Amino acid sequence: MKRGGQISIAGLVLAGGRSERLGYPKQLLPYQGATVLEWVVRETCRATLLDQVVVVLNAALAEWAAERDWGRAATVVVAEPSAGCSASYRAGLDQVSPTAEAVVVVLGDQPGISAAVIDRLVSAWRKQRALVALMRYRGELGHPILFGRELFGELAALWGDKAAWKLVDRRLDAALLVDVDAPYPRDIDTWADYRALLNVTTETR
Repeated sequence: MKRGGQISIAGLVLAGGRSERLGYPKQLLPYQGATVLEWVVRETCRATLLDQVVVVLNAALAEWAAERDWGRAATVVVAEPSAGCSASYRAGLDQVSPTAEAVVVVLGDQPGISAAVIDRLVSAWRKQRALVALMRYRGELGHPILFGRELFGELAALWGDKAAWKLVDRRLDAALLVDVDAPYPRDIDTWADYRALLNVTTETR
């Protein structure tokens, strides 16, 4: 929700990984008539209450992304992919509006996350402000994760993989947990993960 034209909630789509375990850019895998990343950005994030969407890419995807229509979403290339996902946070937060009250972190290889789930997280946070808010799927914590502006500096200063979870773990006792009565949607690290994702998609049609 925008207030006076200012950006209130930003979304940060992380797609800067090198897909080392898969051996192929998982962001480019086909999914429901698009690629995995296009689905996450176009069909999910752009359909939410998010006021701004920033997509963090690695250099190998930059040329491909430049030829796509991302609508209101902006793209940025991570400068130091070897530093893990923390480099993606730094690159993305540099593009987030200075008026943003919070940022919602969405994984670019997790197309099972719905716009409704993101909006549910944002709406819950607006009613009960917390430094950290995240989803709880039948007891399992997962994305999307919301960080209040007060934590932007700490998020950008983290190093290595699983950076956001390090911050979540430190703040978990005071975190806002939003429950969803559904299994946690898969992200893609291996070909088995991808095949399982396609099977789930086929079964739910």
